[in-house]
Amino acid sequence: MNTTTVDVVISTYGRGAAIDATIASLRRSTYSQFILWVLDQSEDDRTEQCVRSHAESDERIRYVRRPVRGISATRNAGVAMGNTPYILFTNDDCVLDPNWIGALVAELHDPQTWLAFGAVLPGPHQEGADELVLGTCNGSRHVFQHNRFNLAFGHGHNMGACRDAFERLGGFDELIGAGAPLGAWEERDLGYRALKAGGRIVFTPEAIAYHHHWQSWQGARRSFRAYGIGAGAVAGKYLRCGDTGGIVILAEWLFSQGLRQIASGIIKWHRRDKVLLGLDQLYYPFVGLRKSLNYQINPETCCYIAPDRVAGADPSHRGVLP
Repeated sequence: MNTTTVDVVISTYGRGAAIDATIASLRRSTYSQFILWVLDQSEDDRTEQCVRSHAESDERIRYVRRPVRGISATRNAGVAMGNTPYILFTNDDCVLDPNWIGALVAELHDPQTWLAFGAVLPGPHQEGADELVLGTCNGSRHVFQHNRFNLAFGHGHNMGACRDAFERLGGFDELIGAGAPLGAWEERDLGYRALKAGGRIVFTPEAIAYHHHWQSWQGARRSFRAYGIGAGAVAGKYLRCGDTGGIVILAEWLFSQGLRQIASGIIKWHRRDKVLLGLDQLYYPFVGLRKSLNYQINPETCCYIAPDRVAGADPSHRGVLP
């Protein structure tokens, strides 16, 4: 199976040489047949210098300057640059286990599997940083199929896709994800659409990514707010596409991430920060729902259409997270 070349896509913004550890871990992979695409949205050259220093001695590494903002848009662009049957995704703050590529490819090799996710384990934290990794499924191997509301399959830090299925789904929704106007939720949205279309998702604990988290508490709270906005935005587009599952998605999020967080913060943990996170999740999904009405939807893929792709639209129009 090591004879099948795979594409690995990393979208990065403003991380400088911090991506060095991610690239170095990939170069230690026991699976050697891969092409790494690094799509850089940074405003300086520090990341470029770091990536090119690796590329000078490793022809598998490709650097691309990508001025368009947003992790989903850049990931889709990275996918389009390659042509291998499998695509893997990770982030610039992760270190990958040497068996990471092989473990995901082993799952994607099954023609019934559309998406595969791996375990996300905590790496070293900066002092004062808070961990925020939603949707992780660290444990035994698990298959997700038929139930499109079971979205606890994993995180975008550690995932892979079969190219045919990814393209059939329309890829990531480019208006959802870090740097996009409608918050986060991009991997859950992709998984939801895959399950709704009859696809299968597999979680494997054999594919391990170590997340070197670097956000402060306030940064983590902003990230969680972005997830709330994204939850509202995806619920809105599902409803507009005639899928009443959007109601279920929104209700479940308000309960699990809002009311339950508040209750556990008061009763179990006696922590003000958990209460604040829960209160945010009773408000920000409706911010996302409202903002999503400003964008058109492709009914075939149930993905939002970027304003600069709408005929007659002003390409300078961009939403901004509050």
